[in-house]
Amino acid sequence: MPPQPPDPPASRAFDETDIQLLDALHANPRASFERLGPALDISAVTAARRWQRLVESGRAWVSSVPGPQLALAGASLEIRAQPGRALEVARALAMVPQVMSVYATDGAFDLQALVITDTVASLSRLLLEHLTGIPEIATAQSQVCLEWYSGTRWRLGAIDTTQQHSVTDGSGNRPPSVGKQLAFRNRTLTPEDRALFLALQHDGRARYRDLATQLGMTEQQVRRRLDTLVRHGVLGFRTDFTRSEGGWPTEYALRISVPHHALAEVGTEIGRWPQTRICTATTGPANLLVMAQVHHTSDLTGLFDRIRSGTPVAQVLDHRLVLRAVKSWGRLLDENGHSSGIVPVDPWASWHSATAPQPDRRSSAPARS
Repeated sequence: MPPQPPDPPASRAFDETDIQLLDALHANPRASFERLGPALDISAVTAARRWQRLVESGRAWVSSVPGPQLALAGASLEIRAQPGRALEVARALAMVPQVMSVYATDGAFDLQALVITDTVASLSRLLLEHLTGIPEIATAQSQVCLEWYSGTRWRLGAIDTTQQHSVTDGSGNRPPSVGKQLAFRNRTLTPEDRALFLALQHDGRARYRDLATQLGMTEQQVRRRLDTLVRHGVLGFRTDFTRSEGGWPTEYALRISVPHHALAEVGTEIGRWPQTRICTATTGPANLLVMAQVHHTSDLTGLFDRIRSGTPVAQVLDHRLVLRAVKSWGRLLDENGHSSGIVPVDPWASWHSATAPQPDRRSSAPARS
């Protein structure tokens, strides 16, 4: 083993080894440190120590996410707040378990929120009876999400193909990838499965034995249940990080119009691009919502060029710069994009729990069984 690269000073966010570690965890979020270390030419102890430092500083985390076959209903909600109240509304939205992400944007609306529930009926009640009743909202409009074309296995380009294979080959916990054959969302979770899903929201790399203790199960039961959920496409994982400090500081929300006969093809193509974080078909004239992350604000021109050349039937009707991410898949973010707490995304939350729970500010344990 060659000499180990030193840990970067606390004042620095990420160095090249950190970026490689994040990229490897994008490829396999639950890879063991014994697998990650050799793949990155560092020791397992160094990999674990670096990951712990990133987690404890709120700069990186792993969360559970729904798999492509889990039955869910979602929508994009655009909100104009009363003058000077945008962040107040954003923070109220972030406390709702069914709200997975909240962004403050420029443009005609102050905020965009993405919401998710277990049924269309629950989604209707959430949109009509609860969210739009939050004080200080002036106007709001929603578009129901019809199909998701994006996955959660983003790549940072920091590791090569050989390194990627070394952290994924033979690994469990690899959900079906998004491809041209779209999954039919018809599977549901038992109450025990939901408890496991929510526990993994706090720390997607939690040890099996820690999950077993928390859920009142045996370690073998947890391992078997988790592997089954992943294999059946109802549970997955995502790795996230403070994007402004990792080289991806700029995010745009694009509203795109695509002829209905070409929607699946265009959505699948854009969903594969490295800039794409979210790509979903929605109701309305702008029937494709894309959340894209880029290195610089000027990179939007290149993104438009790629849309025009790669998907010529698509027309960008609106684009907005994300001024601040307030919540990103359950994680509450401070103004620097660091994780400051968590309100787990719970599509099955009871109506009464969609009112404003206190955020959990526990640090995620960095270990992995």
